[in-house]
Amino acid sequence: MPRCAFCGADVEVIDRVGRLDECPSCKRDLHACLQCQLYERGAHNQCRESQSGYVTDKERANFCEFFIFGRDVKREKTDINVAREKLDALFKK
Repeated sequence: MPRCAFCGADVEVIDRVGRLDECPSCKRDLHACLQCQLYERGAHNQCRESQSGYVTDKERANFCEFFIFGRDVKREKTDINVAREKLDALFKK
């Protein structure tokens, strides 16, 4: 089950996430870049979809047609922690 990128709560999605849908737990927008599987911090416009338009506020609802709900936030945080541990080991912190 996908989770909210803001609060981590499980979000049940029946068909697809609409532009005005909110997280039942924290009431933040679900149709936002930070909630999308295509969101990538280091990518151009922070999106892996090359045809998407630029979105100024990544935390608010938008009209992106490429939106796919359900980022794997837990995995991303783990990847960041692993990278930090490798850097610390490299520099013997």
